Amino acid sequence: MKELDPQNDPLYLLTKAVEQGDPKVAKKVKDRLDKSDNPSEMRYLEGLLILLGEKPGELEEPPDVENDPDEYWPENDYFEV
Repeated sequence: MKELDPQNDPLYLLTKAVEQGDPKVAKKVKDRLDKSDNPSEMRYLEGLLILLGEKPGELEEPPDVENDPDEYWPENDYFEV
């Protein structure tokens, strides 16, 4: 397996920029996200956006809502006689 050089790894560099509070990093993350077709990388980049306080993209699901009618139905509805 090829070892990555952290100083040349784009995800590492973006993560460091987020940690250091680079004001331009959100745009860089979004640009990288737009160009990516790797689901794992896309999820990671969306995580960085969330850390920056940005709105999550398509991959990130919103938190579950209790008693959500679209996700809940009584178990016996379909088996009543």
